[in-house]
Amino acid sequence: MKMRFVGVLLLLCGCYSYKNTVVSDAGIMAPVRVELTEAGAQEITSQVGPRGSVLEGVLTSKSESSLIFGVTGLTRLNGVEETWHGERVTVPRSSVSRIQLRKFSAFNTGLFIAGLVAGGLLVKTAAESGNIIGNPSGGTPGTGQ
Repeated sequence: MKMRFVGVLLLLCGCYSYKNTVVSDAGIMAPVRVELTEAGAQEITSQVGPRGSVLEGVLTSKSESSLIFGVTGLTRLNGVEETWHGERVTVPRSSVSRIQLRKFSAFNTGLFIAGLVAGGLLVKTAAESGNIIGNPSGGTPGTGQ
């Protein structure tokens, strides 16, 4: 049971990266990040408010002229990030300056897990030797006085 719990925790701390793609290659229900043009940010103001520059979420539908997203995050031009809960936002294709697919990074996740394991082993070794806090000689306090 304990090993399953550890396995689930390791999967939850997986690393992801974004890879540039073209709109036609982004599949329906794909997790994406979309950067908008200046004109595009103005065009969707009625849906997201002023100065929305980057949308994160899932591509739920696409047509020749527009993309529909279930938005989970929005970044404004001033860098303020907002959490959304899957609200639908329609973006004209001409408003998209860049679209990126979110991909699982096995290499970065492996490095992160290796760092966690190494850190755990260091803490365990230090705890077993009794040298965590004070007393670097390993003896009992007061000896040799």
